[in-house]
Amino acid sequence: MLVRQELSYYRTPLLRLSRLERAFFPRDESRVYAKYEGANPTGTHKDRAAVLHVQRALEGGFRVLTAGTCGNFGVSLAYYSRMVGARAVIFVPRRYTLERMSELRRYGAQLVLVDGSYEDAVSASVRAASENGWYDANPGSINSRVSFEAYSALAHEITWELGDPPDTVVLPVGNGTTLAGVHMGFSKLRGLGYVERVPRIIGVTTVHGNSVVDSFLGGMERAMPLRRVKETRYNEPLVSMISFDGDAALAALRESGGSALRVTDRAMVGYSRLLRELEGIDALPASASVLESLRFLGEGTHALVITSRWHLP
Repeated sequence: MLVRQELSYYRTPLLRLSRLERAFFPRDESRVYAKYEGANPTGTHKDRAAVLHVQRALEGGFRVLTAGTCGNFGVSLAYYSRMVGARAVIFVPRRYTLERMSELRRYGAQLVLVDGSYEDAVSASVRAASENGWYDANPGSINSRVSFEAYSALAHEITWELGDPPDTVVLPVGNGTTLAGVHMGFSKLRGLGYVERVPRIIGVTTVHGNSVVDSFLGGMERAMPLRRVKETRYNEPLVSMISFDGDAALAALRESGGSALRVTDRAMVGYSRLLRELEGIDALPASASVLESLRFLGEGTHALVITSRWHLP
């Protein structure tokens, strides 16, 4: 029998990046904030989605949850599943670096290694959920909107902290799930009359291939699958041949009047070190990629969503 237990993630800090402001905007009064998701229990924004998926699984009477992952979401899902006595079956690509494999095992996840890409791991997980009657926590699945709802809380917290939405919100982009959820949160606040506007959303990703950003910059109506991508140690959270929530992310970029940027691995690693040296924030290079936007943003208030903590070697 499942043990019902209160589940929660932390309301993560919104940090003023005053030293980065002076470095990037020496001639104006731009304000830059980092919404630091590394403060969550397992160190990433994925805790938000994992908590809500586990709660929905409990409500539906599911004893097993599954997802394909390249690391972070699997750790979060395993962590919260264990808290309520449920079981997490996590599908992972065999060839990925999987820095967090030991954590998955420590939290009691059943690991299934898949020969292929991240997309192959997700597809295998979706099939297993259907065949075994498990709760499907994958992006692009029948429960995708649960993740949108979870990430919409970021918009509420940012607005509550600042009093009004910032001019711009910048997020790293993989599947596009977080970006779509944040945009949904701001849109709901405007629809309810709590705010007057939705901020411009900017998505940042790897130069080595991402379905959402490549489709946006190519003027595509939908997020189109890519024929080839290049996975590296640093871009695994961002590279995406098929963005499972890509259409929702594309709509969010367009409706907000937003834009998208690509970043090299070298730049991501440099931004990660810059964050640590100037602001004392340890962040995964893929998360620190959002600093690329500071080269192009004009005067205003900007929120950068730093999604994961990481200690560079």
